[in-house]
Amino acid sequence: MKKAVVIGAGQSGRGYVARYLYEKGYQITFIEENEELIKLLDEDRAFSIHFYHMDRKPVYIHGFRVYKTYSRQAEAAIADADFVFTAVGEQNLGDVAKQLKAGMEGKQKRTVVITCENGINPGRVMRTHMQNEKIEANYVVSQTAIFCSTVVIRGTRLDILSQNETYFPYDCDEFTDPFDFNGAVPIHDFEKFFKRKIYTYNCLAGLISYCGYVKGYEVYGEAAIDPDVSDTMDQLLAELDPCLMEYFGITMEDQTAFSQKALKKFKDLYILDYTIKNGRAPYRKLGPTERIMTPMRILMDHKKDPSIMQFVAAAALVYWEERQGKNGEPMLEKDPITTFCELNDLQKDDPIVKGVEKYLEKIHQNREHVVIQELL
Repeated sequence: MKKAVVIGAGQSGRGYVARYLYEKGYQITFIEENEELIKLLDEDRAFSIHFYHMDRKPVYIHGFRVYKTYSRQAEAAIADADFVFTAVGEQNLGDVAKQLKAGMEGKQKRTVVITCENGINPGRVMRTHMQNEKIEANYVVSQTAIFCSTVVIRGTRLDILSQNETYFPYDCDEFTDPFDFNGAVPIHDFEKFFKRKIYTYNCLAGLISYCGYVKGYEVYGEAAIDPDVSDTMDQLLAELDPCLMEYFGITMEDQTAFSQKALKKFKDLYILDYTIKNGRAPYRKLGPTERIMTPMRILMDHKKDPSIMQFVAAAALVYWEERQGKNGEPMLEKDPITTFCELNDLQKDDPIVKGVEKYLEKIHQNREHVVIQELL
């Protein structure tokens, strides 16, 4: 029996990674820092993954172990693991590397570390942190990209509602062995693959979550099918898809199919998700290599109008203003525009900043009734 450690027992850790591991009979150990979540997992020793369309039986996950981060039991589980999966957010991978050092020091058996995070190249980030920790052990670092939506089922202790998606792309330039997961797809040049996902899927997700939020939507799918939001996405893709086709050196047919698959998923009302959940960590998503700024710059490099993405950036700032201090969102220590400038190393007279500032003011002025197409 292969042994796998999952660092992070949240929605992705237990609702996405755990399903693949359980289906192939891996021994699963969760390592988690949230003491309340550890308590629930330790008491129940099981949870179910249900599916949006009820198009397959729920998967009943049981027989796992759960340990607190940095505990001796967690270190022993890492020392014994064949695979370690991370599901904690790219910004926390430095802390993961410290945990791995404690468990892997002197370990002879090879450990395959697979990051399940959003980012341009989280596998490389993980590898750099592990090198900085000077971990002397036999390991390889790979990565996957998550296309599957998962949410906690309200009113239950641990159950997950998931999309019935069996697609596990992984970086085969780093992990070259055959992978036994159902839906495992080896991908070469994973950074390019990840960028395409972020600049298409995640770009649209940012538009839906932040624009949906300022329009008063809680449910993500309802925001996506709102005519105002939907028209804005269509307008964006009419300009962005040809730019991404050229940027990635792919056919227009491939890029259009990719973006339309994203739209179909996001507009599926059976896939229950929330604008606030998808808008989390705006400080990261407003960064220079992320889903808002890079598509904006790609549009500008191709002499296209960046107004829609400037509006999305402004909506993200409103989200941050109104959500700061709630559910772990950091406080805005400076005004939104100054913060935006500092995140992206921009001056206040930069045309990008001027555009974002214009739409920020318009959203504030029309906060009770935001109509994107009118404000654009």
